[in-house]
Amino acid sequence: MDFLVSPGDQINEPAEDQSAAKILEQETEYAGYLSAAALRNLPEASSIGNHDSMTTGYQNHFNVPNPFTDETNPTKAGHGYYYTYGNALFIVINANNYNVADHQKLIEKAIKAHPDTKWRVVVMHQDIYGSGLDHSDSDGILLRTQLTPIYDANKIDVVLQGHDHTYARTYQLSSDGKQHATFDEVKVPGQSGQSHKLLSTALKNKDFKANYESQNICYTIEDMSQGVLHNPKGVFYMSSNSATGSKFYNLIPQQQDYIAARSQTWRPTYSVVRITDNAFTITTYDAETGTPIDSAYSIVKD
Repeated sequence: MDFLVSPGDQINEPAEDQSAAKILEQETEYAGYLSAAALRNLPEASSIGNHDSMTTGYQNHFNVPNPFTDETNPTKAGHGYYYTYGNALFIVINANNYNVADHQKLIEKAIKAHPDTKWRVVVMHQDIYGSGLDHSDSDGILLRTQLTPIYDANKIDVVLQGHDHTYARTYQLSSDGKQHATFDEVKVPGQSGQSHKLLSTALKNKDFKANYESQNICYTIEDMSQGVLHNPKGVFYMSSNSATGSKFYNLIPQQQDYIAARSQTWRPTYSVVRITDNAFTITTYDAETGTPIDSAYSIVKD
């Protein structure tokens, strides 16, 4: 294993009230997370989760390369960033910042700095295409209408997500090319994604909810093939479950049409990504037994 990628929420205590007791609890959780024996010799590239976003704790513990300090609506935790590894460009978005223009600028800056990498991978916390009960059809899709066409325009291959504490992977998806609502009225600049008071209140209105759900059907399923795909159109999205087993959510009762596979085994899982000159492969395993919980998924660029 070369390095660990975390799609956010390294801790659970958001310390929203900024009290000394909550900050101490947050620091205790960071200490517990970082004390894992595996991390003594294993580099980690993490993203800012909503539970990380309300204090400076994240940036006090993680030193990231190429931070995008030009964000107009940053959170206290820090910024998005990018790095390369081999022939892959990883772009890590601070999705707790709902200003999508910031994310577009980061993506374009990263690609301009590394235009010839074979693979382009985005890592973000909020799952804009997930299948969990808690977020996938609520705050998880607040960014979907805007990010989907940006990923298409910049030829992103894979988006690795978290947030919903369930495992899910999609078919190959693209924007439908239509204009969709942005729902900026329920977004707060620099919002942590923790409380969602504006969105939760708005969703109680039947007309708003109906429009919200219909507008977020902003994608086209490009390819439903499984196993090994050769030169497919669209972007592949994957949401990871809890790797520690500390927190799980239910799957949403009705599986979305964009979901190819999903599961909730109530056991910790992890995914292994293998990138070669012409193939990206991801396989997800039960952390206790080491057995796969799903078939491997591969994208091959011939």
